[in-house]
Amino acid sequence: MDLAFLNAVYASGGPYACAYLDTSRDAEEPEQVLALRRQQVCEALVEQGADGATVEALAAVAGGDQEIAGRHGQAIVASRGRVVLTVELPEPPAHDEAEFTPLPDLMPLALQHAPDICYVAATVHSTPRPRPEPPDGWEVAFQAGTWPSSAVAPGACHLMSGPAAGWADGAGLAAARIAELACRTDAETIVLGGITRARNALADHLAERWRKRLVTSGGNGYPAPPGRALMERELTEAFQGQLRIADRARLDLFRARRTSRHGAVEGLCSVVAALRRSQVSSLLLSVPLDLAMRLHVDAGGAPLDPCDAALAPYGALGFRIGPAPAAVIRAAVRTGAGLVVVPEQQLSLADGLGALLRYAGPERTPYFARLLRL
Repeated sequence: MDLAFLNAVYASGGPYACAYLDTSRDAEEPEQVLALRRQQVCEALVEQGADGATVEALAAVAGGDQEIAGRHGQAIVASRGRVVLTVELPEPPAHDEAEFTPLPDLMPLALQHAPDICYVAATVHSTPRPRPEPPDGWEVAFQAGTWPSSAVAPGACHLMSGPAAGWADGAGLAAARIAELACRTDAETIVLGGITRARNALADHLAERWRKRLVTSGGNGYPAPPGRALMERELTEAFQGQLRIADRARLDLFRARRTSRHGAVEGLCSVVAALRRSQVSSLLLSVPLDLAMRLHVDAGGAPLDPCDAALAPYGALGFRIGPAPAAVIRAAVRTGAGLVVVPEQQLSLADGLGALLRYAGPERTPYFARLLRL
């Protein structure tokens, strides 16, 4: 998973007002509930010393997702009077959070973006037609997305339709349009649902490369609720516990390197050491992640160990003190590392952390252990 979309957050330099809100609209009076949540978050930020302009900027966008139905959440980061990031979350947080801090904790946001699988969803269904037309017609709806973030941030939904008698030709045209969209969006798979016979005909017209990556479902999934992805339930079932193709390869490589004890590390201490040296090509997280530790580095960001004098200072981890998840995700973003999130049942890691290395280098674990404070 590419973390580049978080780079802009750190450009302002902080301090940051960071909030995670439950913005679900399944309550009886959602606007009143959201107004109360917004007020509580703003009051919490003011109590922590956030400036008025930053709090006002955050409040202006909090809960502003009226077009999204059902349960969902929102992550907002503001700094120096402006919002630097606002993202809709497929799942609401367990409870609202608001923190004014030198280092925003973007780990919950990153975890909700995983596994970040690019796909095209398509469903074929019948439509009533006015007389004297034939009683039924066909319609194909298809949409590209990146799972699971597109569940609440879907792309454009494309439609094709025609008379039932013309489905033999329509299936070929629809398959071509779906494949074109999949190629244009670098989709890894096509999830196909709807009427069984029509769906099978559509699948038969897809090129072999797409038939090998095809997932079929008996669900229709159309129309989608406002602001939600087409075939959301079917996509959830298809991608449950799955990884991107590239991430599966990285996971296999990590296992092989861990066995050979070369080119991979695990545990908070060793991963921090590798991040500091910009060694990490991919950061691996085993979820559920439980990092209660706080990292403590030199106030000036300079190395404390004389033998590290030739290394770059703490550009990626430069802050006085902060929670380990916030520090680790920032270091990964700022050093261009990718992210692979794996269920604990598939991969058990010390401290829930592992890393594939770009290059092998010296490890002075005892020194870095002094950077951790429980």
